[in-house]
Amino acid sequence: MSACAPKPASAVEAKLRADLAARLVFTEGFTAVRVSRPFHGHREVWPDILLPELRIAIEYDSTGRFGLEHVGAREDSDRRKDALLREVGWEVVRIRTGKLPTLGPYDLQLSSVGRRGLERLIDALREIRGPLMVDAYLRG
Repeated sequence: MSACAPKPASAVEAKLRADLAARLVFTEGFTAVRVSRPFHGHREVWPDILLPELRIAIEYDSTGRFGLEHVGAREDSDRRKDALLREVGWEVVRIRTGKLPTLGPYDLQLSSVGRRGLERLIDALREIRGPLMVDAYLRG
């Protein structure tokens, strides 16, 4: 946990976290991953959602109100963050909305995160860590 970690940036992120917690058992409250090199002056990164038991970070990316979020320099920063997470044994799933292209091998391009989007996310987790591992954490 980190005192520097930002609060959830959007209601969609908070809903995604709650929906994921309703489907999957994971230790909540983790907010940071220590990385091997500085990232914007810190030796930790703060993904939107951390699944520590699976060592998977989930990021929710939208174009934002003005269509400028997660493009250009911000996209480069997202790629660096993902690389740092992978260097220390974490995998990343980015949920990219709007017309944002995927950045990594497990990213999902969705128009919204509803029931089907959540199922696609769980399928991505299975692809990363295997169905036996992920299904062991599924709730009823």
